[in-house]
Amino acid sequence: MTELIQIAAAIKARGDIAEADIAAIRRAIFKDGVVSRTEADALFSIEHMRTNHLPGWSELFSEALTDYCIRQEPPEGYLTEEAAAWVMAEISKGKHPSTDAEVELLINLIQTAREVPASFSAFALNHVKTMVMYGGGKDKHGREHHGGRISTADIHALERILWGAGSEGHLAVSREEAEALFAIAEMSTGAENDDRFDDLFAKAIGNYLLGATGRSVPSRDVSLRWETEETHLDAARLLRAVMQTYSTADWSKLRDRDFWAEGLRPRTLAEDVEAAFDAQVKAREAADAAASIMTPDKAAWLLDRIGKNGVMSPPEKALARFIARNASRLDPSLARTLDKARA
Repeated sequence: MTELIQIAAAIKARGDIAEADIAAIRRAIFKDGVVSRTEADALFSIEHMRTNHLPGWSELFSEALTDYCIRQEPPEGYLTEEAAAWVMAEISKGKHPSTDAEVELLINLIQTAREVPASFSAFALNHVKTMVMYGGGKDKHGREHHGGRISTADIHALERILWGAGSEGHLAVSREEAEALFAIAEMSTGAENDDRFDDLFAKAIGNYLLGATGRSVPSRDVSLRWETEETHLDAARLLRAVMQTYSTADWSKLRDRDFWAEGLRPRTLAEDVEAAFDAQVKAREAADAAASIMTPDKAAWLLDRIGKNGVMSPPEKALARFIARNASRLDPSLARTLDKARA
């Protein structure tokens, strides 16, 4: 840690970061294979000091802090509420987050984690909104975020946030994210946006309105149980099996040794996980079917945001057409809006 303090002092004195600094920081952090909280704090401290863009720093900053946030604290692979709050607090210390490091970290965490809190991806989208409004310099590849319009760099950031935020590859756009996207679309109306924005906007908002969007991160106690392979007697499972014999009057099962052997057999974690996965798949199928209905409350939410000045923008028209094609049932209040989109 002493070495990191010395490097940080040198960067502060110069006001910029050099390639030699990046190599030294990497050696100091990864020499024991573990990024500590103290080292994570030091990385943010250095980020707040440096004034120049270097791709190597963007890569190191994002890589090391992603490793700390989702690989070294249980549940492994998930960004917990606590870790998300810490990252957002650190990034909020500055007036504007750096696009090549801090915003890149937000996006990389979303892409890498199996799941992140919905508020975290909304936080990232709101920073993209700020970049669309004011510009934000270069991304990690050196592409410019131009103020006043949605650039190629903005599209790349939006795609990584939205497509990476779902559980196990299942796109799940939250209300917070949908509202951030509407704000981005509104502030760039009439601008020469990247051609891909209309389609991205329609699919993402359409997913919020017509998709099953439940997202959750396992709690610490649940994750710790996952990491300990145990066997246990599932008394509730045995009781259900016995009661089933009474409901079907299949008394022969109660005289069958295999019936009792299976009922009394200790269950493994793997069997529990498999059963839970099967239940989750069935629940998601039912949720998807219910979510595909454009209910009155969803219609009200949409009508409160679309065509505010009496004119529908291109992304809003794309969204209306998407809903018309994909909803299993439409609320009558949407008829006029959908007719405008077809015109």
